[in-house]
Amino acid sequence: MKNELFEALSALHQKAADLKFFDQENAALLRRYSHEFEALGTRLITFAPEKFKDVVVDYQKSLPEGFNDVDVHDDTDNDNGFYTSVANLNNHINDSIEIINGI
Repeated sequence: MKNELFEALSALHQKAADLKFFDQENAALLRRYSHEFEALGTRLITFAPEKFKDVVVDYQKSLPEGFNDVDVHDDTDNDNGFYTSVANLNNHINDSIEIINGI
């Protein structure tokens, strides 16, 4: 299970790292990757709740209000919001990879 989660996190990290510029397609991908991380978060918490709960909950709290419910055109108000959201996702993925490597 640990290796499977590590591989999923690594693959998601690479996909998120490929989001280099703001456009409609990348905004949609960002939202999809956010959903993927939240789904992975559920698996991480099931695997080791005491290790992953904080990082998963922190990610959920860090999402802009309505992030998962808005039309993709309204996903971010401007380029800065997009880049901040990509960095936020990458940081939480990195934190999760660091934690899983320590188990």
